[in-house]
Amino acid sequence: MDPLTDILAGLRIRSANFTRMDASAPWGVTSPGAPGLNFVLLVRGSAILTTPGGPQPIALRSGDVFFKLDDTPYRLYDHEDSTLIDCADVEKLRVGNHIQIGGGGALSTFVSGWFELDALQARPLLRVLPSLLHLKLDQHRSLAFQSVLEMLALETESPGMGSEAVLSRLFELLFVHSIRAYSLQPGGPTHGWLGAIADRHLARALQAMHGNPAEDWTVESLARMAGMSRSGFAARFKTIVGQAPLEYLTQWRMYCATRLLQRGDVALSEVSRQVGYESVAAFNRVFRRETAMTPGAFRKRR
Repeated sequence: MDPLTDILAGLRIRSANFTRMDASAPWGVTSPGAPGLNFVLLVRGSAILTTPGGPQPIALRSGDVFFKLDDTPYRLYDHEDSTLIDCADVEKLRVGNHIQIGGGGALSTFVSGWFELDALQARPLLRVLPSLLHLKLDQHRSLAFQSVLEMLALETESPGMGSEAVLSRLFELLFVHSIRAYSLQPGGPTHGWLGAIADRHLARALQAMHGNPAEDWTVESLARMAGMSRSGFAARFKTIVGQAPLEYLTQWRMYCATRLLQRGDVALSEVSRQVGYESVAAFNRVFRRETAMTPGAFRKRR
């Protein structure tokens, strides 16, 4: 199993909601930012997106989508001279899941969504993604990705029975396909484990660690998996991933442990064994060092 599949398999969206907004020129919206993951799909029309500290305004065209992965404020408008309305005031215009704003000119339609991911489960992924993902219509869109966007647009335009469940699944698919597209585009990930996947040597070592975290891996054995010398592998891994190989392995083992502990039906000794620790005491020490709590306290809190 490749690392991206391994991490995505443990992610579950919760508290998802969506808005369909028709904005007729002139129009503009300003948002102070909010926790959670936000995305905006431009179904038709055009728009300009700006963020504080952003290098330059981003021109959006029909079919573009962007993800905002932190609480950075942003502005969205049709023209730089348009009056901006605070999103709190925009919300007052909501009728169900639909909002209309603007002065009656050229129309732009958006589908926006907001959802939460479990902070611990999402941490390995959010660490290697930029705070803003902008994916243009013509950038590495697979047929499957485009189909998800079209289904999302249709479902928000004409919701049917079970629409909330359908949209939650579509949000998950949209997130996965967006990460795929980002990974393939020029200037995509070059650092972190997501960047290492693109390195044919390091990818072998990553797949080995993810596929069998309980194995007694050493830098030497991982270097052999990568087909490299020990020193060359260690240096290359540290440069691209940003961590030493065994440091990364320890964090991945603790991530796997949190997933097992959340199940509630796996004995602590079995959790320890499955992530590579013969001694429960040794596992407890490492888990506490990495998460600032004992496995028992983590399980109880969850």
